[in-house]
Amino acid sequence: MFKRRGEIVAVKDLFEKYRKTLQAPQKTVELEAIRVIGELTNITLKENQISYTVSTRVLAINAPSVIKQELKFKHPELLSELKKRLGAKSSPQTVL
Repeated sequence: MFKRRGEIVAVKDLFEKYRKTLQAPQKTVELEAIRVIGELTNITLKENQISYTVSTRVLAINAPSVIKQELKFKHPELLSELKKRLGAKSSPQTVL
């Protein structure tokens, strides 16, 4: 047996390649959006009220106009929190 040369690599750095290249699935983004909206605005949405398109990175909300208007006020906070939790590559760019 031979000795390995080099430094010790942190575990978080081992998966950095996959974090940069892989995107979160549609359902994961939808569930995380429901969770973030609930935390920021105390509005609970159902899974059938949110749809996410992975190719265009658009999060569509099918809810009453009062709820949509409230989410428009929190639009920058909502997008920044989703970017923190999902990563820049997987987070939605637009909320409709």
